[in-house]
Amino acid sequence: MSKKINIDVCRFIVSFLIVAIHISPFIKISPEFDFFFTRILGRIAVPLFLMITGYYILDKSLNNISILKNYTKKIVKTYLLCITLYLPINAYMSKFKSIDIIQIIKNILINGTLYHLWYFPALILGIWITYFLIRKIGRKWSLWICCILYIIGLLGDSYYGLTTMNVNLANIYNFILNTFEYTRNGLFYTPIFLYMGYLIKTNKIENKCSLIYSLILFICMTMEGIILHYFNLQKHDSMYIFLVPLMYFLFSYLINNSKTSNKVLRSIATYIYIFHPLFLVVIRFVSEIVGIDNIFVENNLILYLTVCTITIVSYYLLEKVKGVAKYEKH
Repeated sequence: MSKKINIDVCRFIVSFLIVAIHISPFIKISPEFDFFFTRILGRIAVPLFLMITGYYILDKSLNNISILKNYTKKIVKTYLLCITLYLPINAYMSKFKSIDIIQIIKNILINGTLYHLWYFPALILGIWITYFLIRKIGRKWSLWICCILYIIGLLGDSYYGLTTMNVNLANIYNFILNTFEYTRNGLFYTPIFLYMGYLIKTNKIENKCSLIYSLILFICMTMEGIILHYFNLQKHDSMYIFLVPLMYFLFSYLINNSKTSNKVLRSIATYIYIFHPLFLVVIRFVSEIVGIDNIFVENNLILYLTVCTITIVSYYLLEKVKGVAKYEKH
C-alpha cells in the first residue's frame, strides 16, 4: 500500500468543510473559532476542487477540445439534475412566491438555484474562459488576466468596505454586484484556480518547501480574514489575497505527493457536496414535526454531525441498492 498522500482523501476531507460553511457547527460554542473553521479554513475547499479539475481536464482539453465538451456536458447534466432535485426544497423555502424571470435566469446561469449550486455554472463558465485565454493569448497573459479578474472580484466582495470610500469605485462595484450579486462566480473567482491547476500539471515543479510555504501563507490568510472581519469590510468572505498563493503551494505539495487514487472517496465527496443541503432540510423538517428541534436544529454541532453521518450512510445505501438492481437486471 502506498504511503503517498491520496488526493481523493483530501477531496473527501474538505467536502466536510463545505458542509460546515452552511451550518456553522461551532457558532454557539465559540463564534471566533467557528469563523476560523468555516470562513478561513473552509475557504480552501472549493479552490481545491477547482484546481483538481484544472489539473486533470484543462491540459488534455487544450490538445483535444472534445474532452472539454464532454466534461461540460457531464457537468450540465449534473447541474440540471440538481436543479430538478431541489425544486421541492425551493418551494419549501418559499422561493416561488414571486416569479421574476430575470432573477430565475440569473440564478440558473450565475448564482445557482440553491445556495451551493453556484459552483456548477461557475465551473462551466470558468473552465471555458480559462481554456480560451490559454488558447488565444498564451499561458503568460492568461495568468495576468486571471489574476486581474480575481483582484476585481476580491475588491468587490472581501474588500468591499474599502471600495465604497471612492465614489467611482463604489459605482462600478454596485453595478457589478447588482448584476452578479457576488463576485464569487465563473468570471472573477474560478479562472485563477483552474489555471493554477493546469499550470502545476504542465510545469511539474516540485518544491521541497511547498508545505512550509503553505503553513506560512495560511497564517497570513488567517490574519487577513480576522482583520477584514473585525473592520466589517466584507460583503462576502470567500476570497482572500493570500488564498491564491496558499492554494498554489498547498496543491503543489498534495499533487506531487499523491500517487494513488480512490474512486469511492471521490464519489462520496461529490455526493456530499450535492446532497448535504437536502438532508439538512429533511432533518430540520422532521425534527420540528417530532418536537426534537431543540436537539437537532438549535444545536449546530449535533446538526452538523448528523447531516454528515446521514449523508455518508445514504451514499452507501444508494450504492447497495444500485448494486442489487444491477445484479437483478443481469
